[in-house]
Amino acid sequence: MAGRVFTQEEEKILRDTGIVFKVQPGHFIYMKGDLADKVYYILKGRVRIFQNLPSGREMTLDVAEAGRIFGESAFMGNGVRPASVQAVNKVTLISFRIGDILPYFRTRGELALHFLQLCSNTMDHLTARMEEQCLLDRYGKVASYILDEIEPDSVEKGTAGGVLPYTHEDLSISLGLNRSTVTMVLKEFEEKGWLEKGYGYLRILNRRGLQEVVERQKGG
Repeated sequence: MAGRVFTQEEEKILRDTGIVFKVQPGHFIYMKGDLADKVYYILKGRVRIFQNLPSGREMTLDVAEAGRIFGESAFMGNGVRPASVQAVNKVTLISFRIGDILPYFRTRGELALHFLQLCSNTMDHLTARMEEQCLLDRYGKVASYILDEIEPDSVEKGTAGGVLPYTHEDLSISLGLNRSTVTMVLKEFEEKGWLEKGYGYLRILNRRGLQEVVERQKGG
């Protein structure tokens, strides 16, 4: 997804009205069914938004990173969380209540517009993710996720030069796939010369090869 939407001044407003805190990898920010009383803005790190299926399997709906908001159900008031959210790596968040932000909407029209833009981006992203869940197999899901995360190149995300700073475990958690499955897929991609694996990162060598995997499955 694109880079940060909020300006530095707008991030300062969020810091001043909300609470900045950190969450360790694997810890939950909230669970499905919890009271939806706050919205969260990610300053650093990544969180996984997921549902527990009746089969007992977890389905990853989205992975949100720095510059995005989540917990938008709090906009409705007196609602409950429709999904659970867990830290993928060490995360720094701002939590804030909508009532504390509303006064700024009246005086800073761009802030309200940027909130709407982020909510729209999330809907577009979720639609794409759900399409992938239905159309793609494990190869397509891994290829599509890697391509999405390295576009565009970002020093802040650590993806400059086609590098994805993810371990096999990171990808497994983000995609809701078994670690062994992710390892097998990455090994095959490496054997094809599409990527190389390093300690804690992947480097993309042939984006077109990965793109063809996704395009073939979506077109088939």
